[in-house]
Amino acid sequence: MNGRRCERFRAAEPPTLDLAASPDLKALTIRAPWAWAIAQGWKRVENRSWATRFRGRIAIHAAVSKESDADAAATFAALGIEPPTEFVRGAIIGTVELVDILPLDEFLRRFGDDRFDRGFAVGPLCWVLREPRLCVPTPCSGNFQLWDVARRLELDRERAERRKSGRDGR
Repeated sequence: MNGRRCERFRAAEPPTLDLAASPDLKALTIRAPWAWAIAQGWKRVENRSWATRFRGRIAIHAAVSKESDADAAATFAALGIEPPTEFVRGAIIGTVELVDILPLDEFLRRFGDDRFDRGFAVGPLCWVLREPRLCVPTPCSGNFQLWDVARRLELDRERAERRKSGRDGR
């Protein structure tokens, strides 16, 4: 097993997500097993059917869905990766630098010698990711495409307050 990626970025006490330091932080919602692999540094490519001009640090949000758990387990086993028995879901779990977006064939030409990159890349577009950083999970709802973290957290707080005031009879 090639542990260099994982060990380099693993932190015993992940930092909290400092939104004050990055109020314009964007996030990408990814199914939990894949989000975990990205945040840990194993998965340096995210497969999407759409592109963005954005480049820079994005938050990785682990979706609630368990739909891809079996597929992820098979991929992890084939690559010799031992995932946790349970994944954090419905929360931002880390950040990563989005450095490029390439068609699958170009990605494989550039990075196909690495068995992890080759094993995780399915395209049609490959988002090239670097410098993963774990954070203390920040619960929030996700969204489609790239979304604004501060705005989503604000909407979640407002929604929770409305629910609470509705239950309290206010």
